[in-house]
Amino acid sequence: MAFNPLQFKQKKKRAVDPNAPPRPNLMSHDKTIREQKEAFAILEDKIIKQQEEIERLRYNYSRMQQSVDQILGFLRSKENK
Repeated sequence: MAFNPLQFKQKKKRAVDPNAPPRPNLMSHDKTIREQKEAFAILEDKIIKQQEEIERLRYNYSRMQQSVDQILGFLRSKENK
């Protein structure tokens, strides 16, 4: 096997466009995905809490509506007598 000096020749560097966005790497993608997962988890917790609050308010509303209906029924029965 003969020695080939061109085998070890260094390649010329490409010209870099200063206006080009940075080249992506897996670490930045991993960080972005991790941050998005954390943000979605926070939003999911907020949604669950809001759903619980809505259910509680609906329950309170229905109880208050029943009370008002009972009071109105009582007043109507007294009015008819």
